[in-house]
Amino acid sequence: MPEKLAGILVVDDEPDMCWALENILRPSGFVVTSTTQGTKALELLTNNVYKLVFVDAKLPDLDGLELAAFIRKCSPQTAIVLISGYFYQEDPAIADGLANHLFYGFIAKPFNLDKVRSLARQAMAQAF
Repeated sequence: MPEKLAGILVVDDEPDMCWALENILRPSGFVVTSTTQGTKALELLTNNVYKLVFVDAKLPDLDGLELAAFIRKCSPQTAIVLISGYFYQEDPAIADGLANHLFYGFIAKPFNLDKVRSLARQAMAQAF
């Protein structure tokens, strides 16, 4: 059973992307934890309840879409935003995930800073 309520989890295999998202979100008052590994994300998700998780679609150790499905199953109240430099919103896997409410939103890399902040505020307001 998760021990504590946390803010935002960022899961991206690129350390620079984790750093960027942390530094975009923290000045807006969000508590942000990040990891570059899907397996570490699973560990964090086991011990914490996050209101919002940014998940990279392509992770080296886990498929990001599968990680999102796992989060949705185990923590249906958590908002998930999929981020990707490989997929676009029109790709069938992304469109299906959005249509079936697997993801709260999708952001293509490179992303607009204001869009990240806005989507985070919206998702955090609706989570829980």
